[in-house]
Amino acid sequence: MTSFFIDPKNMEKWMHQNGASYTGTIVEGCLLDNFVLVCRRGFAAVYEHYLNCWSSNYLVEFEPGAAQNVWERWYQFEAAAVSKEAIPVCGKKSPPQFQESN
Repeated sequence: MTSFFIDPKNMEKWMHQNGASYTGTIVEGCLLDNFVLVCRRGFAAVYEHYLNCWSSNYLVEFEPGAAQNVWERWYQFEAAAVSKEAIPVCGKKSPPQFQESN
């Protein structure tokens, strides 16, 4: 799986370059929404990455093929968001799998 950060203004360009389209799977974020894309060569889960109270960028996790890891992590994120474990209030806490380690 490949993971990287991208700003919203370059997200559309990346989507175009990779033939990506929305799957309809979405979780509302604080400033940006979180969603899953189907791409030419696999799937990408796109998560809001909090920068400060005024801006966020995206964390993209891409995996070729059926992308079982991408979907597994997405379902964990989605379940946490529904159960309020993921606190989407202006980045006060990231979902457990996305917290940066020191």
